[in-house]
Amino acid sequence: MPGMRVADPQTLLRTGLSPEDLALAIAVGFVLGCLPLWGISSMLCLGVAATLRLNLIATQTANWLALPLQILLLFPFLRFGEWMLRSHASTHAFALHSFTYSSYAHIFSEVGILLVHALAGWTLLALPAALILRILLTALFRRLQSSLMH
Repeated sequence: MPGMRVADPQTLLRTGLSPEDLALAIAVGFVLGCLPLWGISSMLCLGVAATLRLNLIATQTANWLALPLQILLLFPFLRFGEWMLRSHASTHAFALHSFTYSSYAHIFSEVGILLVHALAGWTLLALPAALILRILLTALFRRLQSSLMH
């Protein structure tokens, strides 16, 4: 079909993909796309989509659309992870003198601690976010599917 967009929800629903499956694929892709580790979310989405037999196009599209949120949520995930782990490493790691007079090993150690905090924050919020997103998207896609049939 000329002009057809591959990742269009209407197109995916017309091909026989259920609203529930489409919602799960998008929720998984979006939540993995917010992972505070750059460069691995696409591979994770590929693996999860293959394992759960999700629509890869929907999963990867949601993953890519989440990129701005991945950047914006880095510091909230970091702060939430610090709060969970009862640590305040970012205060020290972001001090200019901490990087200026430190060895590479110290800098990588500090950045590693920051990543652990950000991952801890993301990990605790990822499953509830995916479930809420799936519920909302399922309702939306059911409405969209019923409007396509009329």
